[in-house]
Amino acid sequence: MDLLKATRRVVIKSWLKHVCENTVLLWGLQGFFEVRLKCIDTAMLENLKCGSLVLIKGSLVGENEICVDEFRVLHEPVVEEELCRSGLPSDPVEYTLKYYEYVKHPQILKAIYVYSYLLNYARSFLNKHGFLELPPPIIGYSSDPGLRGARKVQIGMYNGFFELQSSLIMYKQLYASVLDKIFYVARNVRIEPPENAYTGRHLVEFTQIDVEIASVSSSKALNLAEKTLYSAVRSVINELQDLFDYNEIDRLEKEITKPPYPRLTYNDALHELSKMGVYVKHGEELPFKAEALIADKYGSPVWIAGFPVTARGFYYIENPEHPGYNEDYNLLLPSGHGEVIDGGCREYRYENLSREIAEIHREPREKFSW
Repeated sequence: MDLLKATRRVVIKSWLKHVCENTVLLWGLQGFFEVRLKCIDTAMLENLKCGSLVLIKGSLVGENEICVDEFRVLHEPVVEEELCRSGLPSDPVEYTLKYYEYVKHPQILKAIYVYSYLLNYARSFLNKHGFLELPPPIIGYSSDPGLRGARKVQIGMYNGFFELQSSLIMYKQLYASVLDKIFYVARNVRIEPPENAYTGRHLVEFTQIDVEIASVSSSKALNLAEKTLYSAVRSVINELQDLFDYNEIDRLEKEITKPPYPRLTYNDALHELSKMGVYVKHGEELPFKAEALIADKYGSPVWIAGFPVTARGFYYIENPEHPGYNEDYNLLLPSGHGEVIDGGCREYRYENLSREIAEIHREPREKFSW
């Protein structure tokens, strides 16, 4: 929808939901809205199909009332669209199989618009801080050797097998060792177990911003991550506030507070959870429910650092001052969003990497010799 009010002239380009005499229900990026059309032959509105894309030009003559100069149907669907019969499905599988039916829904349009804005903002922010963006590989001879819980996609070509990237963990370490500060906007593909289809937290295909720095302390890396998150959310609030209602903006302002954010160790988190009556076996990853409880207690982003080596991927280095624990960290968000950032200091010793790849993850060493 493009609504221009500077001279009380109006131009609306939107999809038609419903017609009742001279009142039309339209939808666009900012949701569903009613407009009363005057100075128009209502016969023009008869038999218009739901989902038709219309262009309306005219003058505002009252609240939500337009004296129409021009009314055109830019596109009329062959059949009535699914959105005309129902809203977004609660079943993620149904949505995935028929996503093309729902792409015009205001909720999806808003998500796409915010997604695009955040990607552009993150790119600009990281560029200003000296990071170089690299084009992400899609297919490679090898992908993440430490993938847990999901499987990698293999394709046969050139008399061999190649993998769709499940993670760029190996590539970003390689290029950071040469270029110091790099990032990817990476598309990853993983075959998740069928039972993960309904968790609300797993995707077969997803995008993540992969950032890698060769020479920096953990403290400075965490500070940069906090600053990136906070400034991105503030920019969304300032620039896209028309897409959100008051409650959404109020929640963002209260929950994504100005850094620094609380920093707990893994053992601190287990102690906090035990006081809430939730017990996690030491050495295991924190389940989603536990992450949500910790973040909601603080009501702001909160770091969990120093996970046991048994709970994380092998590419994090063990903390020499705390044997058995990694130098790694996760940033959790409240309101049930959970982990938004994870990272850590990399294991770089050849012997340790080689042993983990071959003995723990059962991958051939020669596959990762590079």
